[in-house]
Amino acid sequence: MKPRTTAIIIAGWTLLALLFAAQLRVDASYAGRTISMPQALVLSFAGWYGWALLSPLVIILTRRLGTRAPKAVLHIPAMLLLTFVKVAVTTEILRRAGFSPRNTFSIANVPLNLVTYAAIVAATHGVDTWRRGREANELLMQARMDLLTSQLQPHFLFNALHSIAELMHSDVDAADRALTRVSELLRATLDAGRRQEIPLADELSLAERYLDIEQIRLGARLRTRIDVEASTRDALVPMFILQPIVENAVRHAIAPRSEPGMIEISARHQGDALRIEVADDGGGFATDAVEGVGLTNTRARLAHLYGDKQRVDIARSEAGGASISLVLPFRT
Repeated sequence: MKPRTTAIIIAGWTLLALLFAAQLRVDASYAGRTISMPQALVLSFAGWYGWALLSPLVIILTRRLGTRAPKAVLHIPAMLLLTFVKVAVTTEILRRAGFSPRNTFSIANVPLNLVTYAAIVAATHGVDTWRRGREANELLMQARMDLLTSQLQPHFLFNALHSIAELMHSDVDAADRALTRVSELLRATLDAGRRQEIPLADELSLAERYLDIEQIRLGARLRTRIDVEASTRDALVPMFILQPIVENAVRHAIAPRSEPGMIEISARHQGDALRIEVADDGGGFATDAVEGVGLTNTRARLAHLYGDKQRVDIARSEAGGASISLVLPFRT
């Protein structure tokens, strides 16, 4: 933990202790009891710093159990146990220090201690959610820059423009379509904004634009098939999640070959999950293959967005080539 973060946390617990000490003085005066400011400070700091010492354990439990059923139910016995231990230990320490049970009553306030546990859980969940969102935004920006860099590589533009120039003499409509697809793909990359997720139908549209451009370049060597269930088209997926996978399939499974090759994109709704697969009929992965930037970035983005509710499966396709499947929560 960074020193600045530690200082902020200590300052927060100290502020709570000071405010509670003032409240103890006010409560004592209304109840007709006398309590000095030093006594109020000792009582207050003992109570709140007790939770400060227990907070790392509560944070660990929150990250293990989460805040959703069924595991979140285990917070109840944990909350009761930690509250009992904290109250018992704090009260015994204060009693040995000479404080009467009457003065330690506020420290032993069970509802207040239960609320404190719940507040630590809520704060941990909020901070972790914010942190994951910030990291996901950073990964999205990096993915967008990687995509733009890939599309602006000289060989990509040269091949696309060369194909367009040849088509201008034989098929003006096809040349116009290729120019439109290049423009749309680059514009979508630059104007995507900061959206983390888009409907699968929109993501497929981006992939189709890219495949159209490559099909003009590769001709009959590139065949494509898109087979998605109708119910999956509105499912939310991370933006640009298919682009690097489809591009790798074209580059490694289709471009090096002289005979026709197939790339198939499919999507299925399986229970609470969405499964998207990109498969080809190329030579598959080499045994000593190392994951590139695109697949590594894809794994990182999915992990930050969905935690342990996602996975990336790599296997041999039914046609003998490579198959990459993305499994993520089904949400619309």
